[in-house]
Amino acid sequence: MRQALSELGSDAEFRDGVAPLRTLGVQTSFKTIERVSEAVGGEVLAERHGGEALAHSADEHPSQPAELLVVQGDAVKIRYRLSETEKTEQERLPEEERDRGWHECKVGVVARCLPGYFKRNGEYEDPQTLTQSYVGTFDDIKLFGPRLHAEAERRGFQHAKKVWGLSDAGHGLPGMWAEQFPGLEWGIDFTHAAQRLAECAAQVHPPGPLYHKLRHRWKDLLYDGKRDKLLRELCAAAEKHTPRPAELTDLPSGSPGRIFWTNINYMEEYQEHMDYPRYRAAGLPIGSGHAEAACKRIGVRMKAANKRWTPNGAEAMVTLICERASEDDRWNRRWPPPVYDDFVQSN
Repeated sequence: MRQALSELGSDAEFRDGVAPLRTLGVQTSFKTIERVSEAVGGEVLAERHGGEALAHSADEHPSQPAELLVVQGDAVKIRYRLSETEKTEQERLPEEERDRGWHECKVGVVARCLPGYFKRNGEYEDPQTLTQSYVGTFDDIKLFGPRLHAEAERRGFQHAKKVWGLSDAGHGLPGMWAEQFPGLEWGIDFTHAAQRLAECAAQVHPPGPLYHKLRHRWKDLLYDGKRDKLLRELCAAAEKHTPRPAELTDLPSGSPGRIFWTNINYMEEYQEHMDYPRYRAAGLPIGSGHAEAACKRIGVRMKAANKRWTPNGAEAMVTLICERASEDDRWNRRWPPPVYDDFVQSN
């Protein structure tokens, strides 16, 4: 019953689980579903991310080494329930400093894949994903990093033929790669980088054919590895608005110049992680779609209208969602065999 209640609680609103159970003759309340879901999530949190579990994470690795192990990081914001005291404190802050209860949930994905390759016609076939597993937490990046590293160990980090990291450069992720995965090569998610180029193109042309033409031109330059030419064109376009500032804060927030130079600085700082032709030649993915899909899955469950979470409830729920989404059958192994298995075997 605890398994069923926690599955209902992680899939849909707690209230939505009451009617299906009643149809099966089980009388319960949405508060019971909530309480059990959060309790099970807390248990999984201790089992997966407690000190002993982290220390022995490498003992669980699959017997077959992965051809390609891809480790990805991203984040999604979820809203906490504010107490009256916290609401008062928020009102005392300047408007731009108020978070209104929104907190960042760090999300990690470890995918065992087959490398990509070029077809005879020259088209690139993206790596094939075999299995994925997930971690998520609202804790600081300093705690998220060891959890993601432990999950990579469980999925065969030490034995994989190739390991590759993929993320954007926000949420403290560059520092995490250096600290938790020293020596690991990682790349900037191409989609994220292309979005920055789209922001720049929007400062040159309004939506329409000219905007799309420029956006695709800059995106193609990045995809083809022509980073120097791309940066020259971006700088030339930015200087038509304003010279490069000594500090970005010297420019008005939201101004075309601020948007241009913010993105140019980003591209310059992380250009060594944007060598997309080389990544494709090595059979590596360049888009972090796995992590984005995981963030969406968490958001669908936890970002409904007017939904607010306690810190403990949010941490338990994201842990539960990640555990159930992981494709190595860990969730089913945690519980006794389903009742219907006994029925099928006896008939």
